[in-house]
Amino acid sequence: MVDILFVRHPETEANINGRFVGQGESAYTPEGLRQARRLPAKIAAFEPGTIWTSPLLRARVVAERAARIMGTPLVVEPRLIELDFGAAHALTWEEAQAAGIRFDYRSFDGPVAPGGESRRQLQERVGAAVDDACEQGGRHAFVCHAGVMRAAFGHALRLTPDQLWMFAIHNAQLAHVRFVDGTAMLVEYRQG
Repeated sequence: MVDILFVRHPETEANINGRFVGQGESAYTPEGLRQARRLPAKIAAFEPGTIWTSPLLRARVVAERAARIMGTPLVVEPRLIELDFGAAHALTWEEAQAAGIRFDYRSFDGPVAPGGESRRQLQERVGAAVDDACEQGGRHAFVCHAGVMRAAFGHALRLTPDQLWMFAIHNAQLAHVRFVDGTAMLVEYRQG
C-alpha cells in the first residue's frame, strides 16, 4: 500500500488576477500567506516519509517548512513543475485572446498555447514521478500545482481527459490518494 497526499500551493497574485503563470513565479496574497502558515502542519499530520515538491517557490516554501518540522527528506522534483503555457505565459485569458494567441487548455494532445506543453506531456512526466513514489512504497506528500494534481489524478485514477475537469482544485487543496496492488482510490479531498 502506498499513500500520497497531493497539496496545491497557497494562493498567489497570479491566481487572483487570472494569469497563466505556469512555470514562472508569483508572490503569495495575504490569504496565501495564511495558507502557507497552515499547510506545513497539515502535511506533517499526514506523516509522510518523503516530501516531494515542485521547484517553484509557491510550492517549495510550504514543502521546506513541512520537511523542517518533521525532519523528513525533501525531494525537489522538476517533474512536478506546473504546465508550460508557452506564448500565453503570464497573460490573462482576455490578454491572450486580444493578442491572437490560440489557447486550448482542454486539448490533451496539442499544446495549450503555441510553444507550450500538451496535457499529455504534463501527465506523462507527473505520472512518472507518481510511479517512482509508488515503487518506493510508504507515505509521500507532493506539494505542487493544480495542473500537476489533475495530471496525477488522470494517471493514478485512470481518468479520461474530459474527466479531469470533474475536480475543482482550489489553492491549499489536499487530496489523499491510496494505491493498493496497482489500483488507486481517492481517500480524502478537502481544503487545507
